[in-house]
Amino acid sequence: MARVASSCISRRELSAAITVAESLKKVEEKAVKLGTVAKDIASAMATTTEEKTAFWEPDPETGYYRPVTGTKEVDAADLRAEMLKQRMLQDD
Repeated sequence: MARVASSCISRRELSAAITVAESLKKVEEKAVKLGTVAKDIASAMATTTEEKTAFWEPDPETGYYRPVTGTKEVDAADLRAEMLKQRMLQDD
């Protein structure tokens, strides 16, 4: 009789442990999803504030409007000249 009672208790404990493990797994998955959503929202908010602060101004050389945060255009001949200077200095 004691053997039957002990096997029932261990089965109950095992069943309870499995149930707890499954519920913890579900909670962790939900937490990961919520964390990912929070990061996405934060990055979306950051991009919208950046877009609001970036404004357009006329380019003094061309007269066309461009974003203030935009990069300057570089002439290919200037790039080539810089590269050749660097290679000449490395060869010496």
